[in-house]
Amino acid sequence: MTGARKSRTRIGRLHTRSVPSRAVGWSLFWLCVITLVANWIEEFTDAVTVLPGGHSPFYLVGGITGAGAGLWFAGVMDAKG
Repeated sequence: MTGARKSRTRIGRLHTRSVPSRAVGWSLFWLCVITLVANWIEEFTDAVTVLPGGHSPFYLVGGITGAGAGLWFAGVMDAKG
Protein backbone atom coordinates (compact mmCIF):
# COMPACT_ATOMS: atom_id res chain seq x y z
CA MET A 1 0.00 0.00 0.00
CA THR A 2 2.63 2.47 -0.90
CA GLY A 3 1.28 5.74 -2.07
CA ALA A 4 -2.22 5.08 -0.66
CA ARG A 5 -3.25 7.63 1.91
CA LYS A 6 -6.22 7.45 4.19
CA SER A 7 -8.31 10.57 4.28
CA ARG A 8 -8.74 11.84 7.79
CA THR A 9 -11.78 13.80 8.77
CA ARG A 10 -11.00 16.81 10.87
CA ILE A 11 -13.24 17.51 13.83
CA GLY A 12 -14.05 21.01 12.59
CA ARG A 13 -15.52 19.61 9.39
CA LEU A 14 -17.98 17.37 11.21
CA HIS A 15 -20.13 20.23 12.47
CA THR A 16 -22.15 22.02 9.85
CA ARG A 17 -24.35 24.01 12.24
CA SER A 18 -23.51 27.07 14.32
CA VAL A 19 -22.85 26.83 18.04
CA PRO A 20 -26.15 28.47 19.11
CA SER A 21 -28.10 26.11 16.85
CA ARG A 22 -26.34 23.10 18.35
CA ALA A 23 -26.96 24.37 21.90
CA VAL A 24 -30.67 24.85 21.22
CA GLY A 25 -30.85 21.45 19.54
CA TRP A 26 -29.21 19.55 22.39
CA SER A 27 -31.31 21.43 24.96
CA LEU A 28 -34.50 20.55 23.09
CA PHE A 29 -33.39 16.92 22.79
CA TRP A 30 -32.70 16.51 26.51
CA LEU A 31 -35.90 18.35 27.50
CA CYS A 32 -37.90 15.95 25.33
CA VAL A 33 -36.07 12.92 26.74
CA ILE A 34 -36.92 14.09 30.28
CA THR A 35 -40.56 14.54 29.21
CA LEU A 36 -40.62 11.02 27.74
CA VAL A 37 -39.16 9.52 30.93
CA ALA A 38 -41.62 11.44 33.13
CA ASN A 39 -44.51 10.29 30.93
CA TRP A 40 -43.31 6.69 31.16
CA ILE A 41 -43.02 6.90 34.96
CA GLU A 42 -46.52 8.37 35.24
CA GLU A 43 -47.91 5.50 33.19
CA PHE A 44 -46.95 2.96 35.85
CA THR A 45 -47.23 5.09 39.01
CA ASP A 46 -50.28 6.81 40.45
CA ALA A 47 -48.36 8.56 43.23
CA VAL A 48 -46.33 10.80 40.91
CA THR A 49 -47.92 13.54 38.79
CA VAL A 50 -45.27 15.71 37.16
CA LEU A 51 -46.82 16.51 33.80
CA PRO A 52 -50.06 18.51 33.55
CA GLY A 53 -52.93 16.10 32.99
CA GLY A 54 -50.89 13.03 33.90
CA HIS A 55 -49.90 10.34 31.43
CA SER A 56 -50.93 11.02 27.84
CA PRO A 57 -49.99 9.58 24.45
CA PHE A 58 -49.63 13.17 23.24
CA TYR A 59 -46.56 13.53 25.48
CA LEU A 60 -45.11 10.43 23.81
CA VAL A 61 -45.69 11.71 20.27
CA GLY A 62 -44.55 15.24 21.15
CA GLY A 63 -41.46 13.94 22.93
CA ILE A 64 -40.38 11.75 20.04
CA THR A 65 -41.04 14.51 17.50
CA GLY A 66 -39.26 17.12 19.62
CA ALA A 67 -36.28 14.85 20.25
CA GLY A 68 -35.94 14.22 16.52
CA ALA A 69 -36.15 17.94 15.80
CA GLY A 70 -33.58 18.61 18.52
CA LEU A 71 -31.13 16.16 17.00
CA TRP A 72 -31.68 17.79 13.61
CA PHE A 73 -31.02 21.28 15.05
CA ALA A 74 -27.94 19.92 16.83
CA GLY A 75 -26.56 18.80 13.47
CA VAL A 76 -26.43 15.09 14.27
CA MET A 77 -28.37 14.12 11.16
CA ASP A 78 -26.44 16.28 8.72
CA ALA A 79 -22.87 15.77 9.94
CA LYS A 80 -20.37 14.88 7.26
CA GLY A 81 -18.65 11.56 7.67
